[in-house]
Amino acid sequence: MIIFDKNQWQLSGDLTIEKIPAIIDLINKQKLDKKTTIAFSKVTSVDTSTLSLIFELQRQAKKTKSHFVFKNLPKNLNSLAKLYGVEDLVSSLH
Repeated sequence: MIIFDKNQWQLSGDLTIEKIPAIIDLINKQKLDKKTTIAFSKVTSVDTSTLSLIFELQRQAKKTKSHFVFKNLPKNLNSLAKLYGVEDLVSSLH
C-alpha cells in the first residue's frame, strides 16, 4: 500500500478505488516535509481514483507550502489522464 520513510514514500500494489481512501487517510496523518518523493515503481495497477490521489496530494502541498515529486508514474496513468482531459496536469509531473 504505502511505506513512509521520512521524505521518501513508496506506493505499492493496486491503486484502485477500494484502496485510495485508506491511503489518503494514512497520508493525512503524516507530517509533510518541504519536499517529498513518492515512488510508484511497485504499483501493479491503477484506475481513475489514482488521479484523484495525485490531485489531493497536490492540494495538500499547496496548502502546506510543500512539494511532491512523483517518480515512476505508471504509463497507463497517462491514458486515463487523457481520457479525462487532464493529461497536461499529469504530464507536468514527470
